[in-house]
Amino acid sequence: MQHNLAELLRLHEGEQLDFKQRISSLEKIARTLCAFANTRGGLLLVGVSDDRSICGTDPEEEKYMLEQAATDYCNPPLPLQYQELEDEEGRTVLLVQVQESAHKPHACRNQQGHWQVYVRLQDKSIPAGPTLLSQLERGLDAVPDPGIALSRHEKSILAFIELHKRITLKQLMILLNFSRRRGERLLHDMENRGLVRRFEHERQEYFA
Repeated sequence: MQHNLAELLRLHEGEQLDFKQRISSLEKIARTLCAFANTRGGLLLVGVSDDRSICGTDPEEEKYMLEQAATDYCNPPLPLQYQELEDEEGRTVLLVQVQESAHKPHACRNQQGHWQVYVRLQDKSIPAGPTLLSQLERGLDAVPDPGIALSRHEKSILAFIELHKRITLKQLMILLNFSRRRGERLLHDMENRGLVRRFEHERQEYFA
């Protein structure tokens, strides 16, 4: 299917659309690719800033990174479809299409070497909690409830994880100025809703 760049740029990032200036991290882009495949599929525009301004990109260089991410960092590997689009100034934007997969769940490998399943919720790729993961494994629709509204505290936690890959209870307490008990309750609630997942490494518990 052919897509029109001007029409796509009128849209905002969401469950099925994501903008990237360039591919700089195989782990991060694999997370987005797997989340699209595990949910309803999606389009990735490379060469576009978050504010929807065009910066352009080298499509061959980006394809190399994307294929490596889809093959080596996604399990099972993901097939990708590409379309090169140009604006009026001749700048190239690479459109990457990820179909909803018939072979869910797809997991992606993070920097710690763990394999994690992600799904899309609004404009975020989030870890699949136990309920969503069970649905994926049984071949059921595992789309998070779009009616879930993220609180400002939850958004802060997810932004911290996006930047630092993980968050500990102590880091959350400092970030939000929470007591231990309040922090534990919030993390427990987010885990039950599938927004974060609990891990342990060298006796230290963290969430990602």
